[in-house]
Amino acid sequence: MALDLAELLGEHWHQYARAHRQHLCAAHYRAVHRVLACRTRALGGRLYKCGSCQTKHYAYHSCNHRSCPQCGALDQQIWTAKQEARLLPVPYFMVTFTLPAQLRSLCLSYPEILYPLILRQSAAALQDVTATKTGGARLGFTSVLHTWGRQIQHHPHLHLIVPGVAFHPKLQTLVHPAKDSFLIHYQPLAARFRSRLHAALKNDHPEIYQALTHEQRHVLSPAKNWNVQLKHVGSGRTALRYLARYVQRSAFAAKRLIGYDKHGNVLLRWTSSATGKSAIMALHPHEFIRRWLLHVLPKGLTRIRHYGFLGSAARKTRLRIRLMLGELGEPTPKLPEPEPFTCQCCGGMLTFLRDLKPIHPMRGPP
Repeated sequence: MALDLAELLGEHWHQYARAHRQHLCAAHYRAVHRVLACRTRALGGRLYKCGSCQTKHYAYHSCNHRSCPQCGALDQQIWTAKQEARLLPVPYFMVTFTLPAQLRSLCLSYPEILYPLILRQSAAALQDVTATKTGGARLGFTSVLHTWGRQIQHHPHLHLIVPGVAFHPKLQTLVHPAKDSFLIHYQPLAARFRSRLHAALKNDHPEIYQALTHEQRHVLSPAKNWNVQLKHVGSGRTALRYLARYVQRSAFAAKRLIGYDKHGNVLLRWTSSATGKSAIMALHPHEFIRRWLLHVLPKGLTRIRHYGFLGSAARKTRLRIRLMLGELGEPTPKLPEPEPFTCQCCGGMLTFLRDLKPIHPMRGPP
């Protein structure tokens, strides 16, 4: 029998919260309350009536929380359409920065500091290496923070979608890669990311740096090689659509929750990155909730960021680059058409009757 997250939380959240209160924060409570209220009377909604069969329909509001697997589908489609309209006629690359396992606990202890920090330092590292190679030219790219692996474990990493062209601001010229399938070497990029993160922690966040363990300091030293991957991804459209599946969604899709086994464990479908085969894993409900909460980010933390000539303040530069590539202006995004809201009984048209007020305001932690 299929299971949804709200049902699981309704059955197990209060017991989990009592047992793990010391590990919970306001963002966790906010996420749980939102998911439990999603598409229910608690958030209010609208009342409709079918003009054919006279059936009344209650349409309750979505919570729109980014940790809710029921929400985000329309936002994802809109984001994809807007980003596809901005694609340039050049080769594209996917750059992936993975934070070493020894440092991941820092993200859980200081998420409001570490997540923005790795976003900034990875972007700066890519610009530094590119500027060194091209004599000062700068890239434009989009960075997306992911905090989960396929088993919804904590696995913070960054995906960057990078068009294969750099713009030299002083010379007002474009610099293309020597080969369409090669951007830069990964080793200097990984070393630069490590050194920048090390310097940022040491100089800007000494309270965190002083508390690092010997193992954490060692992994930040030049003796360690970090994991950065660069991959040619053609026109960028396929990679963008792959990334779009995660940018506005939670750590797992709703369809991956299968139900309970005979022992009361939660069954979750996942796909191995090594073999590409699907499997089903069983997790105790409290372990499933713990893993889900690992990916609830602090309120206001932006995990999608645009840098260089793809930044919001660089529209004129971006249009100039597009003109230099032989294109006049950016195409209008092809936004998704709204689906007709019809009667589930007979397919007839629905007439709006009235708004439904929320039953109670959303509450914070007790």
